[in-house]
Amino acid sequence: MDDTTTELAFPRRDLLLILLGFPALGAVLAWVLPGLAHQAVTRLPWLPFEGPLRLVAGIDQLWQRGLFVAVGVAAGLLVAFIAVSESMKLTLTDEVLTVEKDDTTRRFARADISAVFPDGKELVVLDRTSRPLVRGAYQAPPAAVAAAFQRHGYPWSKADPHSAAFRRWVPHAPELSAEAHVVLAARKDARRRKAEEEVRDLTETLGRLGYVVRDDDGHQHWRPVTG
Repeated sequence: MDDTTTELAFPRRDLLLILLGFPALGAVLAWVLPGLAHQAVTRLPWLPFEGPLRLVAGIDQLWQRGLFVAVGVAAGLLVAFIAVSESMKLTLTDEVLTVEKDDTTRRFARADISAVFPDGKELVVLDRTSRPLVRGAYQAPPAAVAAAFQRHGYPWSKADPHSAAFRRWVPHAPELSAEAHVVLAARKDARRRKAEEEVRDLTETLGRLGYVVRDDDGHQHWRPVTG
């Protein structure tokens, strides 16, 4: 990476803490759980999940303990890799923003970006019509993210520049088309079922219909695109 490129990802210290800490925690839990389970099943008259607890309490041989610890380490590694993979890696130049997430790489020209801003723990990038190009969790320090985008000439904002245009969705409100109401109702149901992929697809459908939607306090809020 040269001086004209900036990478924003997990700080190295945090990355090492996650990749080493979660497996270590898994190993410790796997080592102590059999003893705790044994005390629970022998001292308490009734327990929920008594069957699984008795199974864990029966792990008393050294080789069984070793195998259980290995399972704990593997589980910790899995959690660590999921945590890392769900976070975006951003690479900035003065001309292009590259976003890597979930084994997918996308590139956006700076000229096609109208705004970049934080929204809670997520970063949002809008196109020239104010539709979201990118929305996702980031792990780099917020000050470093803001400084990098400003240094490379991107339109950084401390908050959503279109926040005042959002309105809470009310079924059958005349401001929205019937088709948009159908999609918003389906999206509400998908959110209730925690069907994240379906929520993303329906959000993109609303974008094609000319609307941007965001969630706030359990409610859907919408606004029209600007172009």
